[in-house]
Amino acid sequence: MKHESQVGSAIQYNVTVSNQGQSLRTLGSAFLNLQWPHETPNGKWLLYPVRLELQPHAGPRVACSPATNPLQLALEPPGRSRRAAEPAEMPPKTPQRQLLPAERRKNITLDCAHGTARCLVYQCPLHSFDRAATLKAWGRLWNSTFLEDYLSVTSVELIVRASVTVKSSVRNLVLKDAATQIPVTIYLDPSVAGARAVAWWIILLAVLAGILLLALLVAVLWKLGFFKRARARPPAVPRYQAVKIPRQLCQPEPTGTPLRKDWVTHWSLGSCSHTPVSA
Repeated sequence: MKHESQVGSAIQYNVTVSNQGQSLRTLGSAFLNLQWPHETPNGKWLLYPVRLELQPHAGPRVACSPATNPLQLALEPPGRSRRAAEPAEMPPKTPQRQLLPAERRKNITLDCAHGTARCLVYQCPLHSFDRAATLKAWGRLWNSTFLEDYLSVTSVELIVRASVTVKSSVRNLVLKDAATQIPVTIYLDPSVAGARAVAWWIILLAVLAGILLLALLVAVLWKLGFFKRARARPPAVPRYQAVKIPRQLCQPEPTGTPLRKDWVTHWSLGSCSHTPVSA
């Protein structure tokens, strides 16, 4: 982000301080303090400070501290109109589902006094403050924060506080109406969030990150041997164990009735005869 117009919608505050009593030159040093809600409690930008100018009734402009524009963005010329600074180019509206009233929460208020926002305190000296002085403050709403964190609410109220303080040795010094608050109500459009296009470099980085992750995964699997081709083993050949049966010598039977057993079987081998034996 390089230009202030890329931040979001422009907003301007005018704070006028008037003195109807004695000149502050004889009382001490007077300061106009501005509490600027610049970020949310979680650290996101909320209201970006662009420029502050204190213009007394008579005299040169007075600078405030600390310095504005902390991101050093390119600023628009003060006299340039908003239409010239920001070309009106509305993206085509796409049909978006509107949130039902039951889906939306109540209105929320972002105020540094209640801890719902963080503030930068700008201090502008009121030199020779006799009649009146006007403080002009320019800022930009950080649109992405509102669309990301507060899209489900109906509206957001942003509080800017201003006060006058006097450093003096005079006791019992009373300042009437020395503090005020400036509320700004912001209404969110859910259809704007869907119409926002993703930047091309984000898509490119996502694609490159995906390719790098895939290459790393392939390298790890290859290192572990995942891609080695498993060779099928040849089918096992059945093994047979031969049993050697010793040959029985054929002997002639003696004369008479030979002794026979039921479980004995005689096999003929060569010239031997096989005679089954019966009981």
